[in-house]
Amino acid sequence: MTGTAFARGGAAAFAAGGASLVAAAGWQRAGEFALLERPWDASALTWAALVALGGCVAGLRSSLGAALLLLAAAWSVAVIASLGRVEPPGYAGAVLLAGAGMAFAALASRRRPRAALASFAALAAVAAAATFAGARVHDAYLGPTHPASPLRAAPVDLVAWAWAGAVTPNSFAVTAQLSHPAAAADLALVVRREPGGAEVGRFPAAALSPAGAARFDAAGLQPATRYRWAVAVAGREDRYRSGALTTLPDGRASFTLAFGSCASTGSNGQVFDRIRETAPLLFIHTGDFHYEDIDDDAPEAIRAAYAHSLRAPAQQALWLEVPVLYTWDDHDYGGNDSDRTTRSRAAARAVYREIVPHYPLPLDGPIAQAVTIGRVRIIVTDSRSERDPSRSPNVPGKSMLGAPQLAWLFEELLRGRDEAALIVWVNSVPWISSESSGDSWAAYADERRRIADFLVEHRIDNLVMLSGDAHMLAADDGSNNRFASDGLGPGFPVYHAAALDRRGSVKGGPYSEGARPGGGQFGLLTIDDLGPEIRVTFSGRDWRGAELLRHERVFTVAQR
Repeated sequence: MTGTAFARGGAAAFAAGGASLVAAAGWQRAGEFALLERPWDASALTWAALVALGGCVAGLRSSLGAALLLLAAAWSVAVIASLGRVEPPGYAGAVLLAGAGMAFAALASRRRPRAALASFAALAAVAAAATFAGARVHDAYLGPTHPASPLRAAPVDLVAWAWAGAVTPNSFAVTAQLSHPAAAADLALVVRREPGGAEVGRFPAAALSPAGAARFDAAGLQPATRYRWAVAVAGREDRYRSGALTTLPDGRASFTLAFGSCASTGSNGQVFDRIRETAPLLFIHTGDFHYEDIDDDAPEAIRAAYAHSLRAPAQQALWLEVPVLYTWDDHDYGGNDSDRTTRSRAAARAVYREIVPHYPLPLDGPIAQAVTIGRVRIIVTDSRSERDPSRSPNVPGKSMLGAPQLAWLFEELLRGRDEAALIVWVNSVPWISSESSGDSWAAYADERRRIADFLVEHRIDNLVMLSGDAHMLAADDGSNNRFASDGLGPGFPVYHAAALDRRGSVKGGPYSEGARPGGGQFGLLTIDDLGPEIRVTFSGRDWRGAELLRHERVFTVAQR
C-alpha cells in the first residue's frame, strides 16, 4: 500500500469514527434516529453525520470532495455546540471530523494546489456568511432577551439536578437526577431545620426510575418552618446541590407567590436571579419550561429537554431555594399548539410524573392538581393533554379540559367557595380573547361560557386567574371578563406574567390595565390576609427587578 493510500484510509477511518460519534450525539438528544423531527438540533446532528459519511465515501475517489464535506460537517457540529446543544460525544466527533478533513485537505493540496485553495476559500467564505447570518437570525428569534446570570455551573457530585415541590404545612417532595444511578446505595434525603441545622429526618427514596430520577417525600414537619435538604448516597450528602424551603402556613397567613412562563431551553437569564431574590413562598410555573417542541413518543428526548433547563446555573439556583408548582403548556408538552392528539402525550405525562415534584394528581391522565396555602385554594389545570385541536370547528362540546377535568374543576371551585377565602386558578393560556381561531379560550367559547355560567350560578366571586403562554405582562380587573350567558359576569381579575426568556408578544385582550410584551419578565402575587378582607396585589416585573405593571383587588371574606 502506498503512503498516499495509507493516509487516505487512515483519514477515512477517523472520519467514520467522527460521523458515528456525531450520530450518537444526535440520538442522545432525540432518543431516536431523527431526520426531520424535533428537537431541531438532533436532526441537524443527524444530517451532519450523514454529510460526514458522504465525505468518507467521497474520499475513495476525491480527496478534495472528502475534505469539503468533512470540514462542512465539522463546522456544522461546532455551530450547534456553540449554542450549547451538543452532548459530549458530539464534541469528540467534531474534532475527529475536522482532523480527517484537514488530512484530506493536505492530500488534495499536493495534487491540485490551486483548485484546493480556491475550494477551501469558497467554503470558508460560505461558512463565515452562513455563521454570521445564522447567528443574527438565531439571536433575533431564539437568543437571550436580557443579560445572562453571573452564576456558573457547579461541578456534578451525586446529582446532576434537583428541585423541590409538593409543599404542604407538614411535608414536601424532592426529585433529583442521580449522576451514577447504578451506584446509588442507601439513597436518602437528609432534612435539617434552619437555623441551627439540627437533623430532623432521613427519608428513603419513594421511587427511582430506570433513568435514574429519584423522588423523596419528607413528612412529619412543622408548618411555616424553614428547612434545608440534601440528597445522600451511602451516607454522604451531595456537596453542591442542597436546597432550602419553607413549609406552608397552617391557617390564616400572608405570603407572596412568584409566577411566570416561557423560557428558551437552558436559559440562564438574570430574571431567575431576580425571582430568587424576592424569596417567594412558591414559584408557579405556568408552562413552556423548555422549547424543544418534542411532538413524538420520545421519553429520553423529553428528559433531556428538562435536564438542559434544570442544569442551567440560574435556574438550578432558583429551584434549590424556591419550591415549584408547575403545569405545562404547548412547547414543553408537545409541539406548537399541541393537544390530546399529539404523539408525545403518553411520554410527556409519564416523564412529568417521573421528574416533577408534583402534588397528588387525582385524575388518570391530565396533570391537574390543587393545594391550600393559608386560606387560599390554588387550582392548577392542564390545558393541553385533554384538549381538542384548536383548529376544530368552534361548536358546542369542543373542550380544552376534557369532561373529567372539567368536572374536577367544578368540584374544586365549589370547595374553594365553601372552604377558602380566596381561589387562585392557574390556567396556562389566555382566557380573555375573541380570536376564535387562535390558541386561547376563545377557540373553546362554549366551554368557557359553561365555566363562566357555573361561577355566576354558584356565586363564586372570590377568584383570581394566573396565566402564561402570551409573552407579556398584562392585567385585567375583570371588566373585560364577561363571558357568562348574561354578558355580565363572572368578572374576576386575570393576571399574565411572561416571558421569562423569549421575545415579547401580545395575545388576547383587551386588558384594563394594559399589556407589556417582552422577555425577562415575571409576576409576583402578594396575598395579605386581613381577616374580614383579603388584599391581592399583582406586580409585573422585569429582569432588573423594576415594576412595570401593578394591580390590586380587595375581596371581602364571606362569613360562613
